[in-house]
Amino acid sequence: MKLVATLSFIVLLTTSVMGQATSYGNFKVSEQELIYQKVFLHDSVTLEKLQAYYAGLPFVKGAAISGNELTFTMNELVVDYKKFGFSQVATPSIIQTGRYSGKVSVSAKEGRYRVTVSGIKMTGDIVYKKITSPEPITSFACRDNGTYISSDWTKPNTLGLLDKAFTDNLEFVSTPSHTDGDW
Repeated sequence: MKLVATLSFIVLLTTSVMGQATSYGNFKVSEQELIYQKVFLHDSVTLEKLQAYYAGLPFVKGAAISGNELTFTMNELVVDYKKFGFSQVATPSIIQTGRYSGKVSVSAKEGRYRVTVSGIKMTGDIVYKKITSPEPITSFACRDNGTYISSDWTKPNTLGLLDKAFTDNLEFVSTPSHTDGDW
């Protein structure tokens, strides 16, 4: 009888753990915190080029190189859900009204660079609460003290849209040179 009860407990525990996501797109749970991390491929990228690029973005503050890493603060990034083909009705209010901030670190290697956003905080309307001062996204998007991502957030119109917005805004875009004859 004890063996049957023990096996039943193990089966229940295994099935409940298997349904709990620890990553979605470029978001993942790391040390009980939801972070964004993506590797971008780009030829001839350097930290200096990245610093100059990020310093020119309106939501970036304090872009500085220290050792082999570029760091800056991302302030109040807004998700343009219409740009990614989502309607207002299909987009959760926190994505529509949210403003996202965080600490960004960028490291570069030959032909690629990795962007990590940690300490992500948000303001906005999450239906049951108006968040007027920045609060950690982990407390809303994760369960069990940052052990796994809530199923309410693992959707294309929630973390999927936030992923697209972070990627779209944090990807280095080199500006093409124009000549007078080719415009």
